[in-house]
Amino acid sequence: MPLDLEKLAEVMVALMISSSILLVAAAIAWRLAVRPTFRALLESRTARAGADPVLSRRMSELEEEVRGLKDKLAALPEGNRSRLAADIPWRGTKEKV
Repeated sequence: MPLDLEKLAEVMVALMISSSILLVAAAIAWRLAVRPTFRALLESRTARAGADPVLSRRMSELEEEVRGLKDKLAALPEGNRSRLAADIPWRGTKEKV
């Protein structure tokens, strides 16, 4: 019984295509079933950061800054939302520790 290379090539191509489709379907199902929210991500990071005081401090500063920005945004009338950006002082993203 000789080995038919054409038939083997067809089977290999079909196997590659079906495995790719299965992988994409599994990724979509994972994304739909286990959709992490931003709040859950922050909560998990703060839970892990219990032993790291620098990360805890930075997370609390970020939460305070977000609360302040939400308060400023709520105080503005609907038409003047773009003025908020001019009132915020610029802070660099890298912090020296």
